[in-house]
Amino acid sequence: MRAKVEGKTAFWFLLPYFFLYTLFFLIPFVTLIPISFTKWNIIGTPKFVGIENYTKLFGDNSFWKALGNTVYYTVLVTIVLTVLGLLLGMLLNLKLKGRIFARTIVLLPYVISSAAAGILWKWIYDKNFGILNSYLRMIGVSSPPGWLSNPKLAIPSIVIMNSWWSVAFNTIVYLAALQGIPEELYEAAEMDGAGSLAKFRFITLPLLRYTTVYVVVLCWANSFQVFDEIYIMTQGGPVESTVTLVFKIFTTAFNNFEIGYASAISAITLILILLASLFQLKMGVFQDEEK
Repeated sequence: MRAKVEGKTAFWFLLPYFFLYTLFFLIPFVTLIPISFTKWNIIGTPKFVGIENYTKLFGDNSFWKALGNTVYYTVLVTIVLTVLGLLLGMLLNLKLKGRIFARTIVLLPYVISSAAAGILWKWIYDKNFGILNSYLRMIGVSSPPGWLSNPKLAIPSIVIMNSWWSVAFNTIVYLAALQGIPEELYEAAEMDGAGSLAKFRFITLPLLRYTTVYVVVLCWANSFQVFDEIYIMTQGGPVESTVTLVFKIFTTAFNNFEIGYASAISAITLILILLASLFQLKMGVFQDEEK
């Protein structure tokens, strides 16, 4: 009887989530594929055009540029967040004085939204009045760069902002995994004469393999869908150097009103995310099972 009551209580708590999930994910997902085979500007009636949107997509230079920008950004973010998350997790796992305060400092940026973080870092990066360039002038740099106006620096600058904001999540994941490693393994290794580097290489890294696969897959999937930071900080500029796939989907759908074409880009983006995630899982988790 008690289990039945608890089940009903859980259902009512989860109902709002399922409603929002259905409204904002399932319904758009189900309608995405049919719409991608149409020509539609929102107002009129969708006109079936077959695979025209897909053939147009593969011949669209701006799509390939957006794909290249997305992959570049995703690779950088995934590497930085994985390595930095591991290092911070190991640092916060040390039994040092003040580690509770240090954990709080690491977690603080993640409390704010990505939009707020984007606005904050846009001010920091401002070429004329930003804190970063003001400091560079103080130490003798006469002409500091425009971090968001330079095509070569724009994406790396956004990567730094995203890493500052979201590294806390990976740090928590790694910290939890590190605390699950038995101390006896390290004690036994020390008795055998293993140093810190050997313990990290032969104990810590192998036991964090599944955690790392999880972190990499999650970073890749999230970074491939980057939008807020781009929209707030650069609007896709300069000269489309920060136009990503999701930003292109947005401009195609709501600036150009090409809903069918935007749906085709969305479908391809979803397929690319799924394929990359499956490949990473294959290389990480399933490879162990084959052995």
